[in-house]
Amino acid sequence: MRHFKHLAVVLLLVIFVGCGALGIGGSHVTAVPSEPGDHPLVGVWEWTTDTYLYIFNADGSGSRGAPPLIQQFTWQVDDAAGHLNLTIGNTTELWYKAIENNVLTINSRQISAMRYSYNRRAGS
Repeated sequence: MRHFKHLAVVLLLVIFVGCGALGIGGSHVTAVPSEPGDHPLVGVWEWTTDTYLYIFNADGSGSRGAPPLIQQFTWQVDDAAGHLNLTIGNTTELWYKAIENNVLTINSRQISAMRYSYNRRAGS
């Protein structure tokens, strides 16, 4: 049941942002390194179960979700500010990110109290 709540919240965020209901401010974003392993986000991150995943590729592409609902995205970071931007189609999601002890925590910069944590998959 928690898995479906997580998907519902993510889908609502996409709908709100896509409809322009939330303001998207500019930020200084750095390009994602092109070599694997150059950024700590590169790899596979699992939610509390291994069903819902975030996959960050070194080329700035990625995917998230659980089959059959998989979303492709591109990602950029501003490490100095702790920002992570995900672009899905014409929609950009803005997150604060932190990685500590192989746990990725993201907090929405657009919707208060929207926070998720993911564990790095072993070997990624």
